[in-house]
Amino acid sequence: MSKSKVRGTDTETKVVRFLREFGFHEVERRALRGELDAGDIAGISGVCIEVKGDRSNKVNAWRAETVKEAANAKADFYFLVVRKDYKPVREWEVHMPISLLCDDLSHSFNRLEEEPWIRMELALAAEMILDRGYGPWAPSSSTTASS
Repeated sequence: MSKSKVRGTDTETKVVRFLREFGFHEVERRALRGELDAGDIAGISGVCIEVKGDRSNKVNAWRAETVKEAANAKADFYFLVVRKDYKPVREWEVHMPISLLCDDLSHSFNRLEEEPWIRMELALAAEMILDRGYGPWAPSSSTTASS
C-alpha cells in the first residue's frame, strides 16, 4: 500500500476513534464505492463525512467532492475533515457550508462556488451533530433531524 493510502487510512481510523469516544458508537470507515462514493465515515444517519489526510491542501476540490458524496448518500448534513499534523484529532479542521448552519441562508446562493464555507474544530462539529439531533439516540434512518 502506498504511503498516501496508509496515511489516509490512518486519518479515517483516527476520526472514527474520536467520534466513537464522543458517543457515536456505530461509526465506521466506509468501503469505497467508486462514482457512488458516499463519504468516508458511515454510521450517523443523515450525515456524510469526508476525511482528507493528504498534505496537498486541495480544499476547494475536496469541498466539491464532499458535496457530491453527500448527494450520493442523500445526506442533509455534511462536512469535510482535514487532518492537521501536530494537533490532536479533536482540533483537526472541519469545513462546512454556512447554509447548513443558518436555514435563512440556504437559498441565498445560486451556485456552490458562491457559498461561503466555515471552518471549525472537529470537536465542535461533533457537538453540532448532536445538537441537530443526529446521534446514538436519533430516530430511525428513515427520518432526519429536520423531521
